[in-house]
Amino acid sequence: MPALSQTRAYVALLLIATLWGTFPVTSKLVLADLPPTLLTALRAILGSSFLVALLLRAGSETVRPPTPETVRAFFVLGVAGVVLSMHIAYWGIYTTTAANAAILQAASPIMIALGARLYLGERLRRPQQIGVTLSMLGVLIVVTEGNLAELAPSEWRLGDFLTLLGLTAWTVYTVYGKRVIATVPPALATTGGYVAGTLVIVPLAIVTLPLMPRPRLASPLAWVVLVYHGVFGAVAHLWWYAAVERVGPSRAAIFMNVTPLVGMALAAVLLGEPIGPWQVAGVLLVLAGVALTTRVSRATRAGGKLGGSSRPPQ
Repeated sequence: MPALSQTRAYVALLLIATLWGTFPVTSKLVLADLPPTLLTALRAILGSSFLVALLLRAGSETVRPPTPETVRAFFVLGVAGVVLSMHIAYWGIYTTTAANAAILQAASPIMIALGARLYLGERLRRPQQIGVTLSMLGVLIVVTEGNLAELAPSEWRLGDFLTLLGLTAWTVYTVYGKRVIATVPPALATTGGYVAGTLVIVPLAIVTLPLMPRPRLASPLAWVVLVYHGVFGAVAHLWWYAAVERVGPSRAAIFMNVTPLVGMALAAVLLGEPIGPWQVAGVLLVLAGVALTTRVSRATRAGGKLGGSSRPPQ
């Protein structure tokens, strides 16, 4: 896909965050019919097929035989992005509320900003540091339901812990992927990662299927949600890496803070999940992080200091 301008990258990130905000609720609807590991495998098969078809249409310039080093990188992306991040996220949603899962995804900017700082050497400016701190406080408020004295992981819901664990894998996918897309096009990196992840998750799903609740494959809702997640989720991954290439992991990740608004609203409307005051407070804090980060972006554009994509250190 063609390189994004900075403005289009921000629009794409906003759309991605909105789309992903719908996933916890729609996942909750379908996980009663398809166990998490099977849902991940079916989504991976559908998404991989869709991405391969798009890549083949792009022509020979994009489709180049990968080197052994590139294949290894694809498997790192696949394990991190599909086998761990996507898979654990479904298990997290399965064992917590959809609203909590959506809100806790706001921890992504914290993890990615720190990962980019450690792995890529990206510098966090003071407003970004404050934004990360506010987001962290918002996440803690949600996890502890407003009682910040209950910070021990043993007090968390299992699904809350799994959601944050899945976000750790997403951090690896994003930060490591920043280096991969410096050597191959984002579309090829996304497709390669999806295919590699599918090759790992499908055997896992087959082996564990007898241990899972019996799937209801005749459910029309299950197939509608599966196609929605498979196709639109694959497109979101394509746009994600294209945007990361343009604006860098840290600034891309902060848009994930829009996800809780969509997730909370849909959870209340479609699932009847109550919205507590701690959830509202948590959302307000993480959105304050968005405001701080986008203010940094506008200021640096005005000063002409960060016009292009940030390149990883050589």
